[in-house]
Amino acid sequence: MSESNEKLSADFTNFIEGWRKKHQLREDDPLLLCLELFRIHQGHWDDLRRKDLPSFSEFRDSLLEFQQEAAAVQRDATALMEELRKLPKPSRFITPTLGGLLLTALFSVVTGILIGKFIL
Repeated sequence: MSESNEKLSADFTNFIEGWRKKHQLREDDPLLLCLELFRIHQGHWDDLRRKDLPSFSEFRDSLLEFQQEAAAVQRDATALMEELRKLPKPSRFITPTLGGLLLTALFSVVTGILIGKFIL
């Protein structure tokens, strides 16, 4: 891949040189200096992009690892769902406890006494 980039760079340089001669531009023409500055800038960003992008094999390995992790999570989720299905279903009616019934009766009696004493 670097050989093709070098060939393209050489072709581009030859093309620019032909264009410069055709239009009779000097070596220190501002347009050519801007073009050289652009090439420096582009080369810098190309180097940064090559460093940041993972290679295809790294990307493939990451995808394979992700696939294995996803399969493990799916297996664990399936096992959890099977275990939850084995548990007895909770009833909607919760039976009252003795303490709850006694407290309710006590509050009812106290409320009745207070209503009779203060309101009636």
